[in-house]
Amino acid sequence: MRAISVFVQDLKILVTKPMLLLTILGVAALPMLYSGFLVDGSWDPYGNTGKLPVAVVNLDKGADYEGESMQVGRDFVDELKDNNDFKWEFVDAAEAEEGMAHNHYYMTITIPADFSENATTLTQEHPVQAEIMFEPNSDYNFVAGQIGNSAVNKLKAKLSAQITEAYTRSMFEQVDTISTGLGDAGSGATELKDGASKLTNGLATLKTNLNKLASGTTELQSGLKLLYNGADTLNQGTGTLTQGTADLASGLGQLAEAEQQLQDGAVKSQSGASQLEQGLLSSQAGSSQLKDGLAASEAASSQLASGAQQLADGLEQLLAASPALAESEQYKQLLAASRQLAAGSEQLHAGQTSLLAGSTRLAGSQTQLHDGAAQLAAGGTQLAAGLDAFGSKLKEATAGGSKLAAGAAALDKGASQLEQGLTKLSGGVDGLSDGAGKLTDGAGELKDGAGKLMDGSGELAQKLNDAAAETSGVSSSDSTVNMFAEPVKLVEKTDYKLDHYGLGIAPYFLSLALFMGALVFTTVFSLRESNVPGATAMGRFVSRTLTFVMVSIIQSVLADLVLLHGLKLEVQSVPLFYLFTLITSLTFTLIVQALVTWLDNPGRFLAIVLMIFQLTSSAGTFPLELLPQWMQKVNPWLPMTHSIVGFKAIIASGDYALMREQIFYLISYAVVFLFLTFLYFLRQSERPASASKEQLA
Repeated sequence: MRAISVFVQDLKILVTKPMLLLTILGVAALPMLYSGFLVDGSWDPYGNTGKLPVAVVNLDKGADYEGESMQVGRDFVDELKDNNDFKWEFVDAAEAEEGMAHNHYYMTITIPADFSENATTLTQEHPVQAEIMFEPNSDYNFVAGQIGNSAVNKLKAKLSAQITEAYTRSMFEQVDTISTGLGDAGSGATELKDGASKLTNGLATLKTNLNKLASGTTELQSGLKLLYNGADTLNQGTGTLTQGTADLASGLGQLAEAEQQLQDGAVKSQSGASQLEQGLLSSQAGSSQLKDGLAASEAASSQLASGAQQLADGLEQLLAASPALAESEQYKQLLAASRQLAAGSEQLHAGQTSLLAGSTRLAGSQTQLHDGAAQLAAGGTQLAAGLDAFGSKLKEATAGGSKLAAGAAALDKGASQLEQGLTKLSGGVDGLSDGAGKLTDGAGELKDGAGKLMDGSGELAQKLNDAAAETSGVSSSDSTVNMFAEPVKLVEKTDYKLDHYGLGIAPYFLSLALFMGALVFTTVFSLRESNVPGATAMGRFVSRTLTFVMVSIIQSVLADLVLLHGLKLEVQSVPLFYLFTLITSLTFTLIVQALVTWLDNPGRFLAIVLMIFQLTSSAGTFPLELLPQWMQKVNPWLPMTHSIVGFKAIIASGDYALMREQIFYLISYAVVFLFLTFLYFLRQSERPASASKEQLA
């Protein structure tokens, strides 16, 4: 009871301080404002896309299809004029580009110039897809671009259905044309039956005449066989003659080539002998001059050797007469050089003598060689004259042999062609004979076929008339065309669909608001001390906890009132919504209380980190499966995960069993963190209560 009295006294003190009371009430209203503004701002963004300006540029030039004008781009623009999904603004390309650059448009839809032309290629061998260019302005607003992408896909499906409808109407028009054609074909088949009857009579006459043709070709075949045998004998004889004359012409040609080569060789030999004779004559004169020069050189070398020897002897005598010169190094070198000069001069004289003897012998040999070259030149002249006369006669014989070979070859070719022609003629006559027989047989079969044609054409006329009657009954009404254009209709079942985007995001925003409210309250109200002097640790624990719980209750009630009655949030059960909001608020409050009570400002920082961590990992916005793997593993351990799941069950699905399961998890968190707060004050129980009073910031 004493612990409760501390709480009561704290309330009395709180009531006596209006500013403190207003601060607490303001903090209590924070989750209401936070959740209200967030949910209201996100209540129905997809239902208000008609306010988003979108530029539409139509460059389509149209096309002709099956003789009719096809203006798919213009029809698409007309469709958009009656569409309220966006604020469509129909501009040219320059205006659209400028609007995108200055963020006047959230996206641009451009219909290319060849849009209709490409749309008409569906039934061609190589169809070309018709394209619509969609350019979202993600720099302006990314979410608006994503919304536009979804809307354009729906428009694309509708436009595809319109194009298919045009094709279908054209197809039905062709079916009507086919029906008329089938009726005409039925009349033609009847006329074909009459013609087949006349054909049968004509084929009987043809068969009789073909029998006569077969008899005549048999007699022609016998005469051609005798002519073919004679042509074969002629061909063999001309072949032998051709071979002989060809060999003769070839031999004469080779002999003429050899004679020409021999004649050219004789002329070259004669020319060479004359050049040799002239060269030897010049060489003989040169050798005589060489001999005279060598004789003079030999005499000079003899004099040089004698002089060198006299120089060496003189130096020896001078040395003997002047012994003092023996000490002079220069004189010694001069004496040695004179001796070497005398020895070299003697060797030069001996070589000149040998060279003079060799030149004498060379002169005699060149005289003999010149005489032989003169005789060779005379014989070459006689040989060239004889070969020239022989070559003239041989050319005449070669020309005659070539003409003989050409004539024999032409004769052989003619005989061969004659034999081939007779062979082909014989084969043709054989084929004509066989063909005449087969033609006779075929005429009989043709006659039988004509009879079948007459019967079949009658049946064809009946079938064509029946087909014309059936195709004329094909319905081409608007409902049938629409069925072809859009054979599958997507029917949306709304059992699990929320009417507004705000209903889906409310669990996330409300959980965030309640956690923020608990965290902000710790910044303006002490969680450790009491305003009552001398309060015990347990008294402070009860007073602080009950005060925190009271503010939590006020926060949850105010937030629910605004959501349910201000924003008209629809829930499966209003009482359970109030209850679950209260449990969620108390859980978050006790978690934050424990962290701040134990750690003070670091505890507040830890609470902020926990809130940020829950914003990304609690799957409040994106599905759990789209989160990173580590977030998916941590998700079940986060308090906000269970609050969001519980709110979704109460607001949307009505799965109260799932809601009760989340209540169990949240109460478990609340009990654990309440116990942690109790442990803190239990540690303080032996200390005297602080007499100081902490004022709110």
